[in-house]
Amino acid sequence: MNITTRDREAGWRPALVLATIGAVLLVVVGVAAAVLLAGRAATPAEEGSGSSAQSGQEASAGQDGSGALVARAAGETAIYDHPSAQAPSGTVPEVTPFGTETVMLITENGAAEHDGWFEVRTPVRPNDATGWVRADAVEVEEVDLAVDIDLDGRELTVLDSGEELLSTQAGIGEPAYPTPPGRFYITDKLKTPDPGGAYGPYALGLSAYSEVLTEFMGGDGQVGIHGTDTPSSIGKASSHGCVRISNELIEELAHLLPLGTPVTIS
Repeated sequence: MNITTRDREAGWRPALVLATIGAVLLVVVGVAAAVLLAGRAATPAEEGSGSSAQSGQEASAGQDGSGALVARAAGETAIYDHPSAQAPSGTVPEVTPFGTETVMLITENGAAEHDGWFEVRTPVRPNDATGWVRADAVEVEEVDLAVDIDLDGRELTVLDSGEELLSTQAGIGEPAYPTPPGRFYITDKLKTPDPGGAYGPYALGLSAYSEVLTEFMGGDGQVGIHGTDTPSSIGKASSHGCVRISNELIEELAHLLPLGTPVTIS
């Protein structure tokens, strides 16, 4: 495994979803074992003070930073097909099925097209699903970090304000169950009950879903980034769609990457 890294000052300390053995099944498309969590929802830990938070109305005035904008749901949030729509087409809950606060990545033009509204990427099928939310219904934070996953090169790279922070080999989906390409983001961060198990110490749930599996071990085929108990699978097309990296690095990323971090798979 080849890892390159440079120092980075501690900033935003993202929420970690702490999990213990219980009855809820974490189903990210990956190796055969499942991660069991206590109850329906694990408990989000406190966030650090390094995030740049602002109200939706303030953020809609402009997108001056170099990072991505992330909308954090303040409660159950209505999703509209367009700002001119008379009624919402659906809602997203305040928390995910794993107890994480729901976040949505604001699209590249979503903060500028319509005053008082954001176009967001929604954490549902299909993978390119977007919708509009009222700016006053969300809190907006800027995230400077991003993840790029190169399927051909089987490499995962973390960027900080566009500059490479670290890179490593990664396992990807096998040909029958390919890792889906697209623009996604981190929706959940889960600490597993068995650090030496199939998912390693942590799993990062993405807004991506398998384009082949609509059901996997009782779940809906959500894709994630996680560790592995089979290091030899890293750098190979060996999973059911998830991205596998070393246990050491997934633990580092679980503390480094905030919810909403953009993940580009290509």
